[in-house]
Amino acid sequence: MTGKIFLGILIFMIIFVSIGLVLINEGALPSQQDTPQQPGTGRMQIEARAQAGRSIEQGALLYSGNCATCHGVNGEGVPGKGPVLNPDLFTVHFPELKIQGYQGLLRDFVKGTIMAGRPVQSEWAAAQGGYAERMPTWSQRVGGPLRDDQIEDVVNFVMNWEKGVGAQIVIDFTPVGSDLAAELPVGDAARGADLFAQRVKAGNGLNMPCKACHSLTPGEVLVGPSMAGIASRAATREPGKTAEQYIRESIQQPNAFLVQDDPKYVVNGKSVMPEGLGNNMTAQDLADVIAYLLTLQ
Repeated sequence: MTGKIFLGILIFMIIFVSIGLVLINEGALPSQQDTPQQPGTGRMQIEARAQAGRSIEQGALLYSGNCATCHGVNGEGVPGKGPVLNPDLFTVHFPELKIQGYQGLLRDFVKGTIMAGRPVQSEWAAAQGGYAERMPTWSQRVGGPLRDDQIEDVVNFVMNWEKGVGAQIVIDFTPVGSDLAAELPVGDAARGADLFAQRVKAGNGLNMPCKACHSLTPGEVLVGPSMAGIASRAATREPGKTAEQYIRESIQQPNAFLVQDDPKYVVNGKSVMPEGLGNNMTAQDLADVIAYLLTLQ
């Protein structure tokens, strides 16, 4: 009897120790879990990190082949084609969405946008002046080319940028708004050309959207009319206004005077030129752009 009891205790201890070893190896103990300070030490945590790394690598390849054309190799954006993602997605765009009442998570927003694309221009994009092309759908669920796992890979790659985002930089600037009577400084045509071409940032730290809708090639229509020869046209467009006054009005108050001779530029009684552009530029930005456009005879 004593021998049986001893054998039972021994078997129990072996099982107990074995379970403990399994738990330690698998990473199921509380002390082995991932924390903000250090990664988990168990096999499950190590394997999960390896899988996440492989997913990010695959996502990088997919992003490079499908997304970088419009959003830049490192998410820096491409002037006139796609907005900045790194870091603006985390420091500007998503915080603005939260202020507007968006209740979802950032990851859900990124995934949904990649899956369905932007077949219709969003209010945010319109406020930036729009982009020449719409973002296509990417998920096979909605007619795109990518599988579910590939969508997850791209999401993981984009979300990985968040780790490198530091404190948000707040830029203090005074927008010129829509007040046509506000005094403007002397314009710098050279800087205006750079603003138009998105070689320099506006006073709010962002690209100006001009070139997304306006070509400089005569007769070429992107969204709005070509700016080739705008100085000559503006001088005779609106009775009683100089070229400088007309161009300024068109930027700050695009619906104040509507050109009715081409329905492409007036839809439902409103100009296709977005309102609110003055809220994203300083008086100097506006003066510089006007000075540049006045050189386009």
